[in-house]
Amino acid sequence: MKTLIALIIAIRNLWLLCLAVMVLLLLDPGWGIYDYAVNAAGGQDRLLRGSLALALSGILTEHLLGALTRRRQGALARALLRLQPGLQHIGAIRILIRALEASDPDVIETVQKELVRLTGKDFGPDPQAWRQWVQRLEKISAGKLESAEQVRDKSTTDGEQQN
Repeated sequence: MKTLIALIIAIRNLWLLCLAVMVLLLLDPGWGIYDYAVNAAGGQDRLLRGSLALALSGILTEHLLGALTRRRQGALARALLRLQPGLQHIGAIRILIRALEASDPDVIETVQKELVRLTGKDFGPDPQAWRQWVQRLEKISAGKLESAEQVRDKSTTDGEQQN
């Protein structure tokens, strides 16, 4: 999988280089490159069609790279969860929260179910609500914020009766 992603990234970089050359050709800064490229391509129509094919193939490559990267992030999150079953691993939760930003509704639904299973909380498909919950959890663990249990325990030790 790593090799495939590295290959696609190399292809992407080549595509970006070709796009830069194509923009330079089409803008023609007066060096005569455009006329040379038109003659080499066999006409203006062929050059413009080649430019369009290059742009479309690059967009498809970008889409494929994004899909593979999201799939790999999901696999990494599942691997983290298998390493520490039953624990709320903040790194895995953050990866899953990032995966909520995917545009595919099936991915969002699956990730939300996994977050609910992992944390026992349900904040819906909104990644911002999940981020706020993680930040609150981190503040509690750092001692900057008291949890409801700590407040309850403190009040019972001060002599108040618990209902």
